[in-house]
Amino acid sequence: MSWRTSGWVLKARDAGRLIGINRLIASWLLRAGYETRYYSHFATCIHPGDCVWDIGANVGHYTRLFAERVGAKGKVFAFEPSPVNYRRLVEQCSTLGNVALFQCGLGNADGKLHFEQGKDELGATSRVTERPSDGVVVEIRSGDSLLADGTADVPQIIKIDVEGFEWEVLEGMAALLKQKRLRAIGVEVHFGILKERGMREVPQQIESLLRDSGFSLTWPDISHFLALRNV
Repeated sequence: MSWRTSGWVLKARDAGRLIGINRLIASWLLRAGYETRYYSHFATCIHPGDCVWDIGANVGHYTRLFAERVGAKGKVFAFEPSPVNYRRLVEQCSTLGNVALFQCGLGNADGKLHFEQGKDELGATSRVTERPSDGVVVEIRSGDSLLADGTADVPQIIKIDVEGFEWEVLEGMAALLKQKRLRAIGVEVHFGILKERGMREVPQQIESLLRDSGFSLTWPDISHFLALRNV
């Protein structure tokens, strides 16, 4: 367990959330470009010819960047469950010959779940919801299922940004996590949503799962971690 997911840090996050400090810090960090810096760092893990899974592709901003990094001999598989976001993803990326687009989310099993569209301009806060009346029904696939039926290729790189559904995504790729071909995973951890879902300990569980699967973890900032395969 890293200090980022230790009990005292999680309690500090809870307290900051209650008094509104977390939102102010997040707003300041966004203006300071911390997410752009993180993904710039993450992109250095991507080599020409790689296969990348973009899980939670949203409207395709990073999908396009990944496609440029992998080049003509590489492949990007982009997954986005939101019907609204997916239409914009298609507009942005359908002409890219090295990108495959899928209107589905990833989780711990194949099936259907309810999904709530985010109210922000880019729909970046769209998420799986436990309140069926608030969402549309979307398709969910597990990563291992996608590989088993040949829908997607085994990736070298995985990016996960799924608004509090991180644990289910990783649960659904237990076999994939053991494959030596997979060398890097970048995840945005949504601590507040996980707390809201009653899953406050999930960040620690994610760290344990990935370390047990042969990865070392670093946290470049307060919300993102990068898992690299141990050589």
